[in-house]
Amino acid sequence: MSPRVDREFEGRPTEVRSARAFVETTLAAWGIGEVTDVAVLLTSELSTNAVRHAGTAFRVAVSCAPSELVVEVADGSDALPVTRPRAPRDEGGRGMQLVEGLARAWGARQVGGGGRGKVVWFELDLPG
Repeated sequence: MSPRVDREFEGRPTEVRSARAFVETTLAAWGIGEVTDVAVLLTSELSTNAVRHAGTAFRVAVSCAPSELVVEVADGSDALPVTRPRAPRDEGGRGMQLVEGLARAWGARQVGGGGRGKVVWFELDLPG
């Protein structure tokens, strides 16, 4: 059985830091250091999107299999994320581009029927 932990956070900007710490602490406890920086960065991006665009509480789940790490961020919005081209001088909007560029795979799915929210996830390869 693969380990899996999750935790809910309030939909406030200050909770993004707590979500990053949760992922970092989880990976340290599991002895996974190789992908921690990328996992924490991408968790930060998805958590920030949850706070900015959903404005609801969000849940971060981390699971690990022998060759991959999966992080999911669930929130209360049905709107699925998209990557958009950005001009070099744009101040924001690059979060999903980072996820797309650094993760082995990523995706999003709506949860249940309308009004139930979504889950956005990414996968990272584990060395070994």
